[in-house]
Amino acid sequence: MVHFKTAALAAIAVAGMGMSSSAFVPASLSSSLTKAMPSTSSRLMVASVESTDVAASDIPKITADKLPPIPFKKIMAANRAEISVRIQRAVTELNSGSVAIYVDEDRYGQHRWGADESFLLEKESGATPISAYLDIDQIIKIAKEADVDAIHPGYGFLSESPQFAQACADAGITFVGPTVDNLNTFSDKTSARNAAIAAGVPVVPGSDDALRTAAEVNAFVDEIGLPVIIKASMGGGGKGMRVVRNREDLIP
Repeated sequence: MVHFKTAALAAIAVAGMGMSSSAFVPASLSSSLTKAMPSTSSRLMVASVESTDVAASDIPKITADKLPPIPFKKIMAANRAEISVRIQRAVTELNSGSVAIYVDEDRYGQHRWGADESFLLEKESGATPISAYLDIDQIIKIAKEADVDAIHPGYGFLSESPQFAQACADAGITFVGPTVDNLNTFSDKTSARNAAIAAGVPVVPGSDDALRTAAEVNAFVDEIGLPVIIKASMGGGGKGMRVVRNREDLIP
């Protein structure tokens, strides 16, 4: 075992700072900076090495039988762009194979080229790219043909879809996420709100049920006032929250 004295390490650090900094300084400034540096920064200090009696046989070795088992052979990232890239990075750290899906518009995307395997999602002419990433049947078909063991949905898209989680289970593929029962409760924001209220969790004022008509929306605003936040009761496809401050912006 090699031991370095603290003083020697500090001296090496100082020397390194001096040499590395001058390498990036213009010639016109180097002379003035050299004069300003302490003289010790230009000298190379050598760390002392203390002897040790540790035998090579005493050094622990990492062998294959001591590594954690690979949870899945192949994991698909059922998402795109940065979300998919993050999933692939985690999959690589698990020593599993990564599988990506992409639409033609994403053919130059990093998430396509960074995966071990990538497969093109087909979509009808005129359809949006998002529609392909929401195509449960096609995604499951690709996963089965590629011998995928598990699918990670990332966030957004199909991550809160109980139908997608059930389709994975039916195909014998592990859904990396909540159970189907949990998704049935929380994918619908109205039922999720009611579950929170039943559990005694404080919630902000809002409608007790989903508002389905313009008349219901106007009646709610008449009661609670503006501004309000409108949120789709079921997520997926990039449906976010919208803040409405004026009555004329309430109904498109």
